[in-house]
Amino acid sequence: MYILGFSIGHDKGAVLIKDGKILIGITEERLSRIKHDGAYSHELPKLSIDYCLKEYKLIYSDIDQYIYTTTEIEDYVESKFSQLTGLSSDRLKYIPHHLAHATCTFYSSAFDDAAVVVADAMGSILSEHNQLKEWYTDVELSGDNSFNWAEGYAIYHFKSTSEVNEVYKKWIKFPIPDDGEGEEVSIGFSYSRGSKQLIYSPKTNTWSAGKLMGLASFADPEYVSKYETDNVYSEYDMSVPAGSIMPEVDYRSDFASKANVAGLYQKKQVESCVHLSKIAKNITDSKNLCVAGGSFLNCNTNETLLKSGMYENYYFIAPADDSGIPLGCALYGSFDKTEKVQLNPYLGRTYKDSEVLETLFKFRNIKFEKFDDFDKLTDVVSNDLVNNKVVGWFQGGSEIGPRALGNRSILASPIQSWMIDYINSEIKQREWYRPFAPSILFEYQTQVFDLEEYSPHMLITCTAKEEWRSRIPSVVHSDGTSRVQSVTPENNEKYYSLIECFHNKTNVPLVLNTSFNGPSEPIVETPLDAINTFLNIGLYSLVINNFYITKR
Repeated sequence: MYILGFSIGHDKGAVLIKDGKILIGITEERLSRIKHDGAYSHELPKLSIDYCLKEYKLIYSDIDQYIYTTTEIEDYVESKFSQLTGLSSDRLKYIPHHLAHATCTFYSSAFDDAAVVVADAMGSILSEHNQLKEWYTDVELSGDNSFNWAEGYAIYHFKSTSEVNEVYKKWIKFPIPDDGEGEEVSIGFSYSRGSKQLIYSPKTNTWSAGKLMGLASFADPEYVSKYETDNVYSEYDMSVPAGSIMPEVDYRSDFASKANVAGLYQKKQVESCVHLSKIAKNITDSKNLCVAGGSFLNCNTNETLLKSGMYENYYFIAPADDSGIPLGCALYGSFDKTEKVQLNPYLGRTYKDSEVLETLFKFRNIKFEKFDDFDKLTDVVSNDLVNNKVVGWFQGGSEIGPRALGNRSILASPIQSWMIDYINSEIKQREWYRPFAPSILFEYQTQVFDLEEYSPHMLITCTAKEEWRSRIPSVVHSDGTSRVQSVTPENNEKYYSLIECFHNKTNVPLVLNTSFNGPSEPIVETPLDAINTFLNIGLYSLVINNFYITKR
């Protein structure tokens, strides 16, 4: 039985499952080359759907069930689905946005029982014009037309592969109030408001939660410790007020002031997610915690949860943001057929050598060599890293989620302190304070960092040990922390081999890893994307499969 999950809204995409086995998945932005593609467009992710079907030589009618969700007020999916596929809407099923998040993380965790906490900026909207009202018949639509209700944050209890109970839900007003006194917002919206306040770029009209997380690391700890959040907590409830923190400080203020206020938003974010997890523990009494939603891309939050000791086991999913929604939709349709194994995040298609060659021959300003022996290739590439060259690394299927995990990565040596400034300014062309992550051979992780947990998805912050900070300065942030990715032969054999080769030459068991993309573009997906980005930014070499590529 084939099930295809897809999403409508920003970071839309598609995932294909057959008989409970995840086959392939992609986010639309990787194909359209438009970052966060899909916001307010109401359009189906046609590129993603076709990408999944083409790889397995399927047509629309081969899919037994399509499952989707949307965060739009009006739902046009049924008519657009029929226009695209020519199929009856009998094959089409809707589920709420937060349920898709919850299903995505639980079914990827290998747990048989878990409390599942979902926190993001906003989920599905309860309106007369979509299907959410059929799921929540006991929630009244707003009495006037000035607002609707939207999913704010939620807790679920999964007791088996087929039993799920929503045990807590916070509804927020939509449109979300602008600092409305007495109003509540979501955890993610509060953090996003801080991002817009402190990180906003008038030139591009953009802001980023990830940038706020990096900026918050420069806050004065003593200043932050004196701040008490305005959240209201109880044993079984929480309220996040709509107001901004110190609105007189904004993106035009001096760096120290912005960093301190970013630290206050970060404190509020961590407290909110931790308390929501406490509520989940109180209600479910489960020993396992799964989390999802963009709020749990925040690595400091995840670190605090781990250290809290509230649960025996924790699971942090790679596509915690909306890129994981299509996977959640597809998994929802699988239930008992779903294999109980932790998610392999490399869900993109693999490109054949013939496809790579065909692309390489289109460019006259590059030269390349194919290595039949992968060990010889890693020897050459590790030499580049040892010599402080920056390398593009393209292997296998692309990662689902916003983090590059060794298949679509830009790599460098962590040993030189200047490397972080060089990559930020010359290659990524982004803010100087943005950190880079280390990918480390898992067996050496506890020697370098104070983290015992296996962290394959780069979602946990930890402290670098004092004796290592001067040895790997380009992957240790100003506060002594790092966002670690654990690498094993089982989770990524080729990436492990490269890091191992670098380790043999330097006695440093890790490399600097950042996503393979240029300024203002999504992570590369195809060999053509990789070569174009390679030529446009300051990379020394590029590896695609066993091809070693340099500029003429």
